[in-house]
Amino acid sequence: MRINIDEPNAVEQFWEGMREVAAAATRHQDDDLYESIVKIGKSALAQGVELVPASGFFLHCPVCNARSGQRCINVPGHLLREGTLHSERVELAEKAISGEIPLPAPMR
Repeated sequence: MRINIDEPNAVEQFWEGMREVAAAATRHQDDDLYESIVKIGKSALAQGVELVPASGFFLHCPVCNARSGQRCINVPGHLLREGTLHSERVELAEKAISGEIPLPAPMR
């Protein structure tokens, strides 16, 4: 199998794969797998891979309490619009992955 790193949707495919691994970590409650996801994500960002909004899947949602790997649900005052994640979760992920705030447990 040949992989084209210049493929137009390579970044989205990378994050899609990461979301699939996060879902598996949630199913199996595997903290070591969560930590591996963070290491891979940080390495990818250091190599220039773009951070996409769906990266919030790797963190617990501060609005609806969805766990890592789960989609958000509508709650009063915080309806989901076009996305599958609350904007607060996406912002939290961007800050955590960039190092602006510490990663929440079990992702440290």
